[in-house]
Amino acid sequence: LQSLPFQKIQHSITAQDHQPTPDSCILSMVVGQLKADDDQVLGFHQTFLLKNFQGAWVCTNEVFRLALHNV
Repeated sequence: LQSLPFQKIQHSITAQDHQPTPDSCILSMVVGQLKADDDQVLGFHQTFLLKNFQGAWVCTNEVFRLALHNV
């Protein structure tokens, strides 16, 4: 993490949705905003799959995307 090109980062979660899957996992989607140093605020969404493994929830899959647009 020390090699990342920013010193501080702030985040705000604006929405989140969670639902069970047929195989007893939990599918979660989070939408929010990130601000690194003095850069502009960027939207993001993140989706991940949680699975109960021996009594602990483990993230087995994850997708993160910044909401960047070429307008």
